[in-house]
Amino acid sequence: MKRLQRLSFFVFIFICILWITVCSEMQDGHSATPIGNSIPYLYNWTTGEYITYKLNYSSSSSSDFRVLFGDLKSSEPKGKDMPSGLAFSFETSVKGELTMTILEKKGDGYLVVYRMGNLHVTLIANQYQDKLQAETVRSGLEREIFANVTPQGKIHSVLMDPRMGDLSQSYARAILSLTQFVFPLEQVPEGDKWEVQEEDPSGKYIAIYQICKAEDIKASTTSVRSFCKRKTHYLEDRPKEKKGQLEISKTIIPKGEFIAIFDSVGGVLSSLRGSESQTILIQNKKVGHVTNSLSLEFLRKDVLKSSEVTSLRNLFLTREKSTPITSLFVKPSPEKVEASIHERQLGEATLESLLAELKRAESEAPHDFNSTEFYLKLKSLIYLHPESCETLGNVLSQASPKSLTMSLIPKALSTIGHHKAQAALVKAIKAHSKDRDALFMLINPLATVSEPTKEAEEALRNLAFDSKDPDIRAMAQLALGAQARRISVFAPERAGKIVDRFIEELRRSSSSEIKKQLLLAIGNSGSARALKEISKLAKDPLPDLRATALHALRFIDSPEAEKLLLDAVISDNNGSVRVAAANALGYREMTEASFNTQKQVFLKDSNVSVRLKVLENLWKSHKAFPEIRNLVKKAASEDPSEDVRKAAKNIIAQYPQDYFK
Repeated sequence: MKRLQRLSFFVFIFICILWITVCSEMQDGHSATPIGNSIPYLYNWTTGEYITYKLNYSSSSSSDFRVLFGDLKSSEPKGKDMPSGLAFSFETSVKGELTMTILEKKGDGYLVVYRMGNLHVTLIANQYQDKLQAETVRSGLEREIFANVTPQGKIHSVLMDPRMGDLSQSYARAILSLTQFVFPLEQVPEGDKWEVQEEDPSGKYIAIYQICKAEDIKASTTSVRSFCKRKTHYLEDRPKEKKGQLEISKTIIPKGEFIAIFDSVGGVLSSLRGSESQTILIQNKKVGHVTNSLSLEFLRKDVLKSSEVTSLRNLFLTREKSTPITSLFVKPSPEKVEASIHERQLGEATLESLLAELKRAESEAPHDFNSTEFYLKLKSLIYLHPESCETLGNVLSQASPKSLTMSLIPKALSTIGHHKAQAALVKAIKAHSKDRDALFMLINPLATVSEPTKEAEEALRNLAFDSKDPDIRAMAQLALGAQARRISVFAPERAGKIVDRFIEELRRSSSSEIKKQLLLAIGNSGSARALKEISKLAKDPLPDLRATALHALRFIDSPEAEKLLLDAVISDNNGSVRVAAANALGYREMTEASFNTQKQVFLKDSNVSVRLKVLENLWKSHKAFPEIRNLVKKAASEDPSEDVRKAAKNIIAQYPQDYFK
């Protein structure tokens, strides 16, 4: 049972961090056909009245994050499964009653309290029924939930009971968000649709409403009207990207419909039924699918005693002083989510137990050793127990370059990347300063930490400029350039000194091979300090040097850099140079000028490699430039190149069929 509780909560945490929450798919079978009718009256709410509905909610989700860890998966023996923490299925049902009580007119809306009662809750995680967690959710859902609701029916904010657990609050938000049926702010012409921006636990979205005809409404019933509602798309909630950070792209594709039946005389929602589905993509890879259905049926309308209304108002005022008011869409604290994931991933493992397991794997190569699961536990250990890094640094200092130890520990240290993790990597680099193979395993991990320390910078600087091994020197230069880009976020002067040293080396070099190596290092830094030198070499007679210089422009945030790339991708006479320019453009945000140029290149360039890269670039920006969907659809069936047709078909296969209509 303890294992099931952990699994259920682990699923919840993943749902929070990736915004993968409940939604729904059509299951009722009610067809809806738009018809032309006038919009009925708004809700007729009065203080003290409460409306009770029969509630039937169900959710089914499946997610598989293994597609995001291809590099780890490939290290497993054939047939070895990834750890269960990366793939799950989750089924839930909540049945009972939902009561909505109007407490008072408050500002531009109404203060409402929602209460669920007589509930029966089931939770099934990865095919195991978790009765204890289901009971916890049930008791949480039966607590009062205060909300500010607009006269049109949109839930503006909610105030949860602080005793409700995270999972109960997540389900409460999911259920309440599905009950929303929102009228337009103003009267709309007969037969017209209206749009409303709403929220649910997945984020903000646009919903379209219109009058429609449901099969179970008699034609002679004039006071009862039916409406259909569907989500068109979720609004992107992308925080401002910090320089040097990788942007994680998430897409939610909704599908399905709800049918609402409204009594225009009573001013009450008679029923709301239907379902939707959501396909979740991360970095354009499908990681999950969630379905959720809701049936809400009107049972009765009653009036509370004035003393009961006063008691509920006082409860709201008391709770308001100590509990924050939130919306239906709440982003969890990244730190809290990350810590929770690591705690559950580490489980009962300790530094001693993990090192013993690794030692056994090194000597015996057991068939049951799962390197991916071990790596995830080790990473969690480093996050939760930074003091373990000193021991790990000692272990690394004595490890063989071709060992599992050297393969797994540096990657885990660099992924967490705090000061003590970096110190362990620096210690290992110093211990292996004359071991070429070991340095190859240690340099890149130190280059990828998010906030390099001065000690980490010094370790790479020494190798980049003082190593007598040209291969180690070249690798360290690339790593130092990448370090400079990260350092520039919080210590631009430190980063500037690194780039200036590269520029100095570039100016005094006469070898085209050394120039290319230094250009690659400078390109990793993304520094505009080197733009003048790069621009000269972007017009060099040697195609290889031009291509390398153009590649070095990919991270430089400058109109001049973009112009050099666009000129090259459309007019350079060498196909390899155009490919390099297209590849560099793929790292940059798509502007109007870039879109127009790359579209022209895709339609006219004779080099298939150039066109394939440009197609990839264009598709990354298909949300900002919807025209790209038609371009891809046409290319999938009509393009003269088989490779381009195949690439376009692969893009289309990742999305629902009607996404390209």
